[in-house]
Amino acid sequence: MKLFKGLTSPRAGGTRRGVQAMSIAAAAVLALSACSAGDGDNSSGNSGGKLTFSNWQFLEDGKGPILWDAVKDYTGPDGNVSLTKIEIPFANYADKLSTELGAGGGPDVMVLQDSQFASLADAGVLEPLDDIAKELGDSLNGTNKAGFFQKKQFGFNWERPTYNTVIYNKDLFAELGLKVPTTFDEFLATAKTIKEKRGIAGWAGRHQTAEIDGWTLEMANWIYGFGGGLSDGKALTIDAPANVKAVESFLETFKSGVAPIGDDASTFRAKFGQGQVGMLFENSGVATTLTSNPKNVINGQNLGAAPLPMANAGSNSQLIIAVNAASKNKAAAKDFVRWVLGEKGQTAIRAGLGASAMATDVEPDPEFLKANPWATQFLEAAKTSRSTLVEGFETESKVIWREFLTAVEGLRVNGGDVAAKLADVQKALKAELG
Repeated sequence: MKLFKGLTSPRAGGTRRGVQAMSIAAAAVLALSACSAGDGDNSSGNSGGKLTFSNWQFLEDGKGPILWDAVKDYTGPDGNVSLTKIEIPFANYADKLSTELGAGGGPDVMVLQDSQFASLADAGVLEPLDDIAKELGDSLNGTNKAGFFQKKQFGFNWERPTYNTVIYNKDLFAELGLKVPTTFDEFLATAKTIKEKRGIAGWAGRHQTAEIDGWTLEMANWIYGFGGGLSDGKALTIDAPANVKAVESFLETFKSGVAPIGDDASTFRAKFGQGQVGMLFENSGVATTLTSNPKNVINGQNLGAAPLPMANAGSNSQLIIAVNAASKNKAAAKDFVRWVLGEKGQTAIRAGLGASAMATDVEPDPEFLKANPWATQFLEAAKTSRSTLVEGFETESKVIWREFLTAVEGLRVNGGDVAAKLADVQKALKAELG
């Protein structure tokens, strides 16, 4: 089963903006520290020594220990490397890494979200890895284009959990005689039926800027699903008709009463696991977590998964493995990345990544797929899912999404004309970003 053959090679990406304040500051620090870093740099020759590897996932229940066990015994091609994990909670992971890297420090190897990856690559604090891309060639699938920035390969796909899927309670659907919805109208009608006949939420999703990062991923499903986007690659398109329709449909879903207002993601996911929510638009990691919890009524056999009930594919969360440009042991760091991308490394970490797409087409364990038939949908969905980075405005994506979602939250709470509100956001962001 070749998962990603046919996708483009990892030679895309970039940004329309120049170096921002953070980039200038980081580059200046690197310029000042270049001599000291270079004196200890072991970028060629003997690649032994100690390596630090940073990933917030090491702290995640269940998943973290599996991932660390998969890599902890790595000793390098000559058996003289020791690996140390750096555990930083997700809540302050990005800020801490940016501060450390900007000061010429930080871990040797790290896992990054794509939005932070773009900013750090733009700042010049990540090591180009074009030689690895060339060496591994066709063994890498198209998901690795996410690590290509400004004509260089700065990273590779560590994990791509796709949100491009609706998950549902198969037992509930069978009990109520429901069919899996394929359009928005069918979706809303199905959610209403669940609410009316069972008295539980027909669907649930993020809807508050207090969960801005997660909501970005979920709201992108709606925007992309309705054929929209926040840019055309050159200019912002915040108030495009497709975006207006997507937001109107999102607001209609909450106004209909089928979705709980106020529940955060941990709350509505827990409710879904206990059979108190009918449907979610979710990612592969959450599906794995839900089905592996023996206390849930949802399990690998009664979790249903299908394409989004919209005309177009949705979003993904992209995690990228990269190397610190200031590492004093770049050769060992790059050897580790090669190992992660090779057959042994991909097979080792696959056990902790469930149904997420990986850098190569390494298949999940057959027993896992047998126990979790829903996983196939997520692997298929990863082929067409899209990053939430705003094309052409990659380093400003968070700013753009924050302004957009703040407006959507205001419309949900206070009402108003969607087209007019998004036109205001378009005008404000155009004035700010050019």
